[in-house]
Amino acid sequence: MAYVSASVPGKLDGSYSIKNICRVVGLVCVAGFIFDMLVLTLPPQFGVEWRIGVIQQFANRSIILLFGLALIIFGSQGNSTSRMRLMAKVSMGLGVLFFLLSLLSVVDSVRLSQRAVSNISTQESELQTQLRDAQANPEGLPDNVNLEDLTQFSQQLTAQADTLKKNAQRTVLKTGISNIGNLVLVGAGLLALGRGGMRLSRTKG
Repeated sequence: MAYVSASVPGKLDGSYSIKNICRVVGLVCVAGFIFDMLVLTLPPQFGVEWRIGVIQQFANRSIILLFGLALIIFGSQGNSTSRMRLMAKVSMGLGVLFFLLSLLSVVDSVRLSQRAVSNISTQESELQTQLRDAQANPEGLPDNVNLEDLTQFSQQLTAQADTLKKNAQRTVLKTGISNIGNLVLVGAGLLALGRGGMRLSRTKG
């Protein structure tokens, strides 16, 4: 009986030390995430390309934030109900923010795709205008260039422009899907983590 009673405090001490370690690691993860995002967002530019780049980095690093908050909430069990409740509310608020950012990512992806296609179309139109001007004045062409060459080059230019448009749309689409997927998944995880933390805080309270 003496051996059993002596071993219980040791187990409790080990349990609490693990929770302390979880809180420390969680705080480091959250602080590191905040520091990285501050560095990446400075200096702010607020353009579409800038927002997409920031949201992409935010989405790629968001799992660190989720992991850190989970460790803090786990480490607060049986120790600080108020801290657990606070971190649960923060987690739920961040989950809502992630869903809002996913909607913003959709809008920005559409805008960036339209802008890329518009820029390619503008450049193609300018080159086609130059070709038409050259075709209208064949006497100004070099000796090694004829009208058939200009017609062939015009067709090649149109084909290359179409390819560039498709590639631009595909690249923006892939980036948008990746960002939205990460934001929605982590946002759902943060909401679930927050709800779980609130239940635990009520149980402990």
